[in-house]
Amino acid sequence: MPNLHKNPKYYFSSKTTFKNNLDNIHVFVMPNYSIGMHVQDFFEINIITRGNGQHYIEENCIEANVGDVFIIPPNVRHGYTGGEGFDVCHILVSDTFIEKNMTDLQMLPSFFVLFTAEPLMRAKAKQPLHLKLSEEQFEKIRNIIDEALLYDRPNDTADSLLRSSLGMMFITLLCKWYSEKSGNKETDIKGDEAFMRVISMIHERYYEKLTVSKLATAARLSRSAFIRKFNKVCGMPPFEYIIKRRIEAAEYMLLHTGFSISEIAEKTGFYDAAHFSKIFARHKGTLPSDYKKQS
Repeated sequence: MPNLHKNPKYYFSSKTTFKNNLDNIHVFVMPNYSIGMHVQDFFEINIITRGNGQHYIEENCIEANVGDVFIIPPNVRHGYTGGEGFDVCHILVSDTFIEKNMTDLQMLPSFFVLFTAEPLMRAKAKQPLHLKLSEEQFEKIRNIIDEALLYDRPNDTADSLLRSSLGMMFITLLCKWYSEKSGNKETDIKGDEAFMRVISMIHERYYEKLTVSKLATAARLSRSAFIRKFNKVCGMPPFEYIIKRRIEAAEYMLLHTGFSISEIAEKTGFYDAAHFSKIFARHKGTLPSDYKKQS
């Protein structure tokens, strides 16, 4: 197993990857693929289309075979070894695409599990939690990949919109298949999958009163065991993670809606506008009203 460097060897920025507001999805296949540890500030969907290799995420190493799907969130260290005969399809997804389509995306089954919780768990868990496509699913995805590869002209409005449409199809199918794989009944969720559902619950229901005890019960862990595991996986206590998610939601509302500060405070789970402003300023270094004006 190669040495995993603390600092990534490469950094990829959305400023150079996506050229304009319509340019939100890129699709390409890298043949004979290997790359050292790197990060990017956008989402990346990797589908192994040929051969066998290794996928590295943070300090973990996972076998990568045909049909495996790995979703990489922004600022997560990852890499691959494989080389000759190892092909990886890349679907790059900008933050702008996620923001524009969040209303629809958050309604998809398993969206937050697949795009947030599973990558966090994959960096720590010893058992495979990622999506592996069946032969039928793989063929369907290959057809969409082939279609997307036709629309690769730079700075072409029609091609950019077609890639975005196909990008939504990619994500919708992957979420649907992951949900079917995991099972929709609570009794089917065990171990790490139960914990992943709790992280998804925070992302979907951040505005509710989510107590540590309630989350621990959903994860099927004692309160102390849940807190230890949450700190290990997420790098912070559960309550801090909830606040972080609420701040993210508030940022979006400040930038993209006409809600007042009081309305945003209510919609994101804070006690009132004063409490919201205090917590927001602590995390962002400025008051919500000033943040909105500056942006």
